[in-house]
Amino acid sequence: MAEIIVFRSCEIPKLNYPEIEILLGHLGIEQGLQVFERVVFEISDKLCQLELAIHEGDLKSAERRAKTLRMLCPQVGLESLAHIANDMVEAILHDNTHALPAICHRMVCLGEASLFQLAELPRMLVDR
Repeated sequence: MAEIIVFRSCEIPKLNYPEIEILLGHLGIEQGLQVFERVVFEISDKLCQLELAIHEGDLKSAERRAKTLRMLCPQVGLESLAHIANDMVEAILHDNTHALPAICHRMVCLGEASLFQLAELPRMLVDR
């Protein structure tokens, strides 16, 4: 059996700030931040469920979670995370099970960094 090497991803999250500003402009700061809070919680939850599904080999569940993330992430300016979710869906659909752990690991690392960056959004808005 091949040895799996775990690596720490140093990928820097790229938030789509113009998209975030449009959303906040339409909803207002207070309501917009409430939407962000709910979506951030949902993304965090789905990332955990995705990681567990991959670990357990439940590809149907992993595919559903990845599709949900692919849809949710752009709503709060996380296009790069949505692209990785799409990579996950494609790997599952093409039965590329060897790539799934690496894609999942990348997604969790970038997702975590992205969510921490989004969590700083209210403080960034106050500083403006």
